[in-house]
Amino acid sequence: MRAIVGIALAAALLALPGCGTGVPDSAREYLESQANPLDLDQPLANGAVGNVDGYRVFLVGETHTKAKDKQAEKLLVRYFHEYEGVRYLLWETGFGSGLLLDHYLQTGDAEELDFYLEQLNGTMGYTLEERDFWNWLREYNTTLPDQEKLHVVGLDIDHQPETAARGLSLLSDDSAAVGEAFAATLEGARDGDVRALEELGRAIREQPDEARAAFGASYGWAVQFAENFDRTVRYYQGTETEQSSKSNDLRDEAMMSNFRFIAESYPQETFFGEFGSEHIIQSACETEFGSSTYNRFAMRLDAAGSPVAGAVCSILLAHTEQGPLFLRSYSPSNGDLDYRPFEQWFGQDALFSLDETGSPFAAGQNLVNQGADAGLSTTDYFQKLVLLSDSPDCTPLG
Repeated sequence: MRAIVGIALAAALLALPGCGTGVPDSAREYLESQANPLDLDQPLANGAVGNVDGYRVFLVGETHTKAKDKQAEKLLVRYFHEYEGVRYLLWETGFGSGLLLDHYLQTGDAEELDFYLEQLNGTMGYTLEERDFWNWLREYNTTLPDQEKLHVVGLDIDHQPETAARGLSLLSDDSAAVGEAFAATLEGARDGDVRALEELGRAIREQPDEARAAFGASYGWAVQFAENFDRTVRYYQGTETEQSSKSNDLRDEAMMSNFRFIAESYPQETFFGEFGSEHIIQSACETEFGSSTYNRFAMRLDAAGSPVAGAVCSILLAHTEQGPLFLRSYSPSNGDLDYRPFEQWFGQDALFSLDETGSPFAAGQNLVNQGADAGLSTTDYFQKLVLLSDSPDCTPLG
């Protein structure tokens, strides 16, 4: 559900110099031709990401606990905005939370960001790096003309109801004349009453005229908010087993529903998204956190019937770390992938485009270790890989 993390000893040993079988010459030579060293403090040059033809959605898959991932995401947000015209950011946060974050991006109201972050206390998102990212994004947004400004949309279920309620309050018109019962439900929902948030969807469905009066031009967003909160309730009413990503993909179902709403609202736009790496894999496989039956968000995005089928580019942020002093060697922090082709770049930060013409990673070479379809290649799972070495962990706020 979060990132593809966790060390598998066998895979780590294979990644050590001199261990395991060799890497095909075609794979090594291709990577040498495509390796793009990164300075995480400098913007990416045009063309640095490689092939982008035919893509409409770019998804980056992070490890939520790694500080370098936020640095890389700054570079990628700026790159896709400046060179691919992206204006809408899809984020692994609640639909209601996204409303609040977007309000902060447009207004700079620091109180809204502080509230958003405080509600993340106790989660992997409650970090200095998270705060720094949103402060950076707001500052970057102030440099852009109105027609080019960035907007953020949350696609996940609303794990933080009070944040969702605060986002909901941005949609409604306090001066609207509505009936007493609807007004009471709406007031309770805006105040963060979970029962009222649950009832809001029913009230909108049963009293559409009242809802249209209350939300005006934002009526469609309110309907989507309510549907998303219905999924939130379903998720948290499930058992612990049902909530695990190995057996329950309700969150990814919600992400897809919310994306359809956004794609219909902005049919001409190109999108960039940030999610835990588990969500950006485009084909079935077995990982530490997801089974081969798990229908991930990117799989849904790229499937027949999706408004962006065949137009999804997944960018995996991968990590290597130096071992203890007596080893002085690098190993991957991830046993779900075969990192051996990248061994000569261990200790560096670099970007690799795996979907260029003639790529062996698009013609049989597969880096996915477990549960992969023998007929698929790496680019059936993701198209770009960013190798990040020796990333410190994120620093908790407070």
